[in-house]
Amino acid sequence: MKRFLFLLTLLLCTAAGAQQRFSCRFTMVDNTTGKTIAAGTGYVQDDCYRLETDWMRVWCNGKDRWIFSSRSDELVIEPNDVSFLKDIDITRRSGGKTVVTYENYTITLTDIQEKAEPWSGTFFIIDPELFGDDTIITDLR
Repeated sequence: MKRFLFLLTLLLCTAAGAQQRFSCRFTMVDNTTGKTIAAGTGYVQDDCYRLETDWMRVWCNGKDRWIFSSRSDELVIEPNDVSFLKDIDITRRSGGKTVVTYENYTITLTDIQEKAEPWSGTFFIIDPELFGDDTIITDLR
């Protein structure tokens, strides 16, 4: 899951360099197997982002990241690190599509829509108190 988050983070943060506020659809494919690992919706605002798939939600306020997996009913809170972004090769393609290749993965952003008005800061954080008693919460900050 860490690799998945790093790859999606790098994609969204790199794309944010060109557009400071946008939403998009993303797909992540393992180039070795050709299988789609994840697909969902992403939201980016400066250093903040939010990712939503059918099995995971990620909130990041630029400093900390909250990762909730519905498969394991676990919330992990950790510092956000995007130092790996220097290794990314981005290619802009026609049709509003951005493609990033990193190691054995290809991540494609589509339906990129710039947002004129900012999201509220609370859109990029989650309160651990909102989760039930059965949720495992691990704070690594």
